Amino acid sequence: MKKVKLDYGITGHIIELDNADIFYPQDQIALNNPEEVIRQKLQSPDFGESLGKLVIGKKTVAIAHTDITRATPNHIIIPVLIKELLHLGIDKKDITLVNMTGSHRPQTKAELESMLTKEVVDNYTCIQHDSFDYSTMTFVGNMSDGHPLYINSKFYNADLKIATGFIEPHFFAGFSGGPKAILPGISDIKSIMHNHNAQRIASEKATWAITEGNPVWENIREGARLVNPDLLVNVALNTEEKISAVFAGAWENTHQKGYLFVKEHAMQKVNQPYDIVITTNSGYPLDMNLYQAVKGMSTAAQIVKDGGTIIIAAECSDGIPYGSHYHQILKRGTTPSALFDLIINNKETEPEQWQVQIQTRIQKRADVYLYSNLSDKEVEEAMLKPCHDIAKIVEEKGGSVAVLPKGPQTIPYLVKGNK
Repeated sequence: MKKVKLDYGITGHIIELDNADIFYPQDQIALNNPEEVIRQKLQSPDFGESLGKLVIGKKTVAIAHTDITRATPNHIIIPVLIKELLHLGIDKKDITLVNMTGSHRPQTKAELESMLTKEVVDNYTCIQHDSFDYSTMTFVGNMSDGHPLYINSKFYNADLKIATGFIEPHFFAGFSGGPKAILPGISDIKSIMHNHNAQRIASEKATWAITEGNPVWENIREGARLVNPDLLVNVALNTEEKISAVFAGAWENTHQKGYLFVKEHAMQKVNQPYDIVITTNSGYPLDMNLYQAVKGMSTAAQIVKDGGTIIIAAECSDGIPYGSHYHQILKRGTTPSALFDLIINNKETEPEQWQVQIQTRIQKRADVYLYSNLSDKEVEEAMLKPCHDIAKIVEEKGGSVAVLPKGPQTIPYLVKGNK
């Protein structure tokens, strides 16, 4: 028997299996002093001008940071940025932090303190973007298809605009980080819906690690170009969520350099599909709810046989979340196939329908079991199958088994032609 520790919640979950193939992302050595590396990158960026040159003639600064559903080490990045800005003559009162909530819920004060540090929250202006409140946003221009884009006013109207985040493969946008800070991070809800519509999500190129030709990513990039942030600070993380690389500078080239690095370390070639694929959503905070866990399902779907089984371990400490748009849409379906068709045929895009679209698309191909803290009733209402013993299901089902203990930190892909 082989013991495997799955990323699950904060503590993890250990399972014992026979004859399973286990896939991990490539090792990345954590930086010994990430704060110093960030500081050096601000002084000598990968592309474009240094922070010292960018602040010349500028008074107000806005720093956009990821929300609690992302594993970005904001508690490291943000204090370094602030310290450098103060050193360069920017006044404390002129620095604003903007939480990139997209269409997600705002954070509590305690959550903000855990993300940014209590010192930052107590001493600086921290605002939480509300994509539904147009009074807090500014029209920045029309996209190429005529769609109007609105952006958080505090960020857009700042003299110096800095976007931060971390880069990982994304299940329909190609990669996180970079332009996603703008759209969907701090944009209006209609633009998020427009970007995440069923037609874009349905594209075969709207998937892991694809940018060019991906209609979701190209629309995101177009939105970021309208805003054109002055500086991007992105990091890569290893399997222990420690910073392994820092990328800083002019946003477009910097993000490309970063995602090429991440792609090299995260993608894993697989020769044949598996009967059973066990996966996670990378543990806390990424597996706080079922909505986010669809990413882990999508990871497994890349290498599961048609008619096979996916088992995802995601704690879901924050629930589905109950009452969310995702939850409400799930309740409309009688079967995954019927709900998938409902979304595809709906001319209007609703918040979070993309997650249901991807979930039900996966369920049309494979059974999906969920090991979580949710009740059986909650799991079944989400049209998934409850799992209380992963090894038992593997034994009952039989067949070839693959395990992705780190979830979306490892993106497997089949060699072309092997399906």
